Amino acid sequence: MDINHLVSEIKDYYKEFEYDKLIVDYIFTLQGSYNFIVQYEKDNRYVESLVSNKPIRSVVREMAERFEELKDSKQKFNHVRIEINSDGTFSDKYWWDMGKEHQDLLDYANVFFQWANERMMSMIFEFEKDNNLLPTQYDNDGELEYLSSWDSGVFTFHINDKSELEYKIVLTKDGVERVLEMPLKDYFIDGILEHHKITNTILSDEWRPW
Repeated sequence: MDINHLVSEIKDYYKEFEYDKLIVDYIFTLQGSYNFIVQYEKDNRYVESLVSNKPIRSVVREMAERFEELKDSKQKFNHVRIEINSDGTFSDKYWWDMGKEHQDLLDYANVFFQWANERMMSMIFEFEKDNNLLPTQYDNDGELEYLSSWDSGVFTFHINDKSELEYKIVLTKDGVERVLEMPLKDYFIDGILEHHKITNTILSDEWRPW
């Protein structure tokens, strides 16, 4: 990434107001998405720009590429501030905001069940389709379509003393329960174990042990 080119593009593009300093913030989530915030500072007063960065987005996104390159290194960052003076000189600062990291982890943990539920439904469909366990019918166009084999399900996950995942899948159809013996995908097991680790360590103050 050419920081001089990035600064030049930002300075040439953002001209809504006169300023003493143009303040640019990148604030990254752990997954790499980011907020790009531009403020004009004049006489210690601040006005945030509402202009879309779309025309220069390819240049703006170069910082996201740098984030990806360094996210697993000692130089990792999740906040960048670039201060551009009216004469074109600038300073840039990169740091890791621990508070932001903690909040991101908490936000992800709070919606993890949605991801797990969606992945389980997808895995069950694929498994039952591959093993001829799904009821089928032909639609009005004569095309074969697959029907659901269950009305509701209960997925139980347990981490044993060896930090291994134990689980049980109980599906119900027309009031009749059955246990589905289905292997889980590796990425899903890794996701459950990581969720367990984070909620029982970093987030232990906010999360009930499980």
